[in-house]
Amino acid sequence: MTDFTETNRQYFDQLATAYKDRFADAIKTVTEQTLSHRTWISDRWTDTEAGRGQGIRMLEYACGPGMISMALAPFLTNVVGVDVSENMVDEFNRNAAVMGLSDKVTGHKADLLAESVSTDFSGPTFSNFDLLTVSMALHHFEHPDRALQQLTKRLKSNGVCFIIDLVPEEGHHGHSHHHGHGEHEHPFGEAAKTVKTHGFSREDMQRLFEGVGLNVQFEYEIVSEPFVFHKDEQSFHKTVFMARAQLG
Repeated sequence: MTDFTETNRQYFDQLATAYKDRFADAIKTVTEQTLSHRTWISDRWTDTEAGRGQGIRMLEYACGPGMISMALAPFLTNVVGVDVSENMVDEFNRNAAVMGLSDKVTGHKADLLAESVSTDFSGPTFSNFDLLTVSMALHHFEHPDRALQQLTKRLKSNGVCFIIDLVPEEGHHGHSHHHGHGEHEHPFGEAAKTVKTHGFSREDMQRLFEGVGLNVQFEYEIVSEPFVFHKDEQSFHKTVFMARAQLG
């Protein structure tokens, strides 16, 4: 685990129990947008003609408490969440249990981007996925290109990767503002040290995807509703996008 990854691990370990409250509005937005974009992401789900009767598996990396996993689990046969933060994995598994999903949704602590990954994570449980998602976490990765390269190896041929993340603030759609005191305070606060990339444009994502062989049916859509989170009695508004592509 690199120093940067360790910084992220420590920060998210501390944030884990407060995450659902601080990001309640954002979680609601991202969950609703993911569900409304489900057939845009893929045509293969357990309730669609293309996927009915098939095993359909998803990997959520940097899963946190698993908002995407929990939302999509009803339309999948198996979901694996992986995070470097043990406390986040605990939250993930707790949420799965509360929602009655533990039979097909499980979280694991691991750094799948490390130079040397334990053989525990090289078997069939951690490979051959139909779907791969990274939600609101790619901006925390030290090397997004290398990360996607490593993760895409765990997809089936024709597998789909979909990313939810921040639009760059200098872009036309990426204006960010917050309300309350401390107008000049950095919106990420102490999380700033865990952020490596301040958003990804359409061109950024297309380049990242194509660089790892995700070159079929690329789509990038800016989400109309802002991603809102609260900290120290302030509200912060961010613009997010959803992007998807398939392995060729």
